[in-house]
Amino acid sequence: MDLVQLFQPTTLTLFLLVALRTTAAMAVGPLAAWPGVPLPGRIFVGLGIALAIAPVAPTAVPAAQLRLGPTELVQELALGLFFGVASTLLVSALRVGAGLIDYQAGFTFGFSLDPLSGHQNGPIERFLMAFAAVLFFDLDGHHLFLLSLDDLFRIVPVGGAPSLSGPDGVAAFFTAIAVAALAMALPFVTLLLLVDVALAVLSRAAPQFNLLAVGLPAKTGLALVALALLLPVTATQLADLYRHIPDVMPVLVHS
Repeated sequence: MDLVQLFQPTTLTLFLLVALRTTAAMAVGPLAAWPGVPLPGRIFVGLGIALAIAPVAPTAVPAAQLRLGPTELVQELALGLFFGVASTLLVSALRVGAGLIDYQAGFTFGFSLDPLSGHQNGPIERFLMAFAAVLFFDLDGHHLFLLSLDDLFRIVPVGGAPSLSGPDGVAAFFTAIAVAALAMALPFVTLLLLVDVALAVLSRAAPQFNLLAVGLPAKTGLALVALALLLPVTATQLADLYRHIPDVMPVLVHS
């Protein structure tokens, strides 16, 4: 889309509606899960995507009949935010599992403030989120996200009224995320739970045994060994999760 065509009234209205949806999706999309990507950069990328999509974006009514009314603006903004948040929840399932691992391994004592996100994170959570970010781009997750964003315009054309799925579809989506998070954390948590049981039996058999002095280093050491051994399995689980990004909106929204 060239600048002369962009500033024509009909084309400008279409572009602004498309840009509102794409910038909202990019602002809270998967890139927002890693705070190292600044918000202005995500918005700028959203505007660039809008320039590419606007000339071919499907519309619910002829482009000349599109308006920048409050209903249309709120509708496009809500669609973009909804798609971005849903995609972010999908790719951030590992964060939930990593938090469980940090808690079970005793790394809560080493929580520190992440200057990028402004939240307290454990060391395993920070490592796994960095690993997930690298894997996301290595597996072309950003391409899948952009293709899904393009598909969203076919599911709900510009100016069209979306229809949310029923409670069953929404419940199935959140259940799938919770199951994925637990599946990634389960091997670590099970191993550490067995270590806790063994230490409890040992402390009963030998009351003079200093459980805190010996048990905590044992748990953290085993957690790190398990992390190294199971990282390929976690990578496979993440890859399967990322491949479902295009399935997010057809499950939650339809025209």
